[in-house]
Amino acid sequence: MIKTQFCPRCGGLMKPIKKEDGSTILKCSKCGYELTSAGAGYTVGVQTSSSDRVKTTSVISEGKKVGRKKEEIEQEKEEYYKELFLELLHEEEYGGEET
Repeated sequence: MIKTQFCPRCGGLMKPIKKEDGSTILKCSKCGYELTSAGAGYTVGVQTSSSDRVKTTSVISEGKKVGRKKEEIEQEKEEYYKELFLELLHEEEYGGEET
């Protein structure tokens, strides 16, 4: 098990960073100080318990898309705009609520 290392300059956490040439160095998360790793095999990973993972089944994942007919959508729009028009007409005739 690899122990966590801290920056000798500022005390910040030293994170393993992979350089372009493929080598791994340790870099401070605060000041940017770099330290060449001494051949240690650093890995960055997160452990999760099986209860935290998302569970799916193929039946749910391959669910059918339920589409509505164009006529149904147009009818819903028409009803909505009719209600909106009637509300605005009522407010115009009888005045809006004053707060």
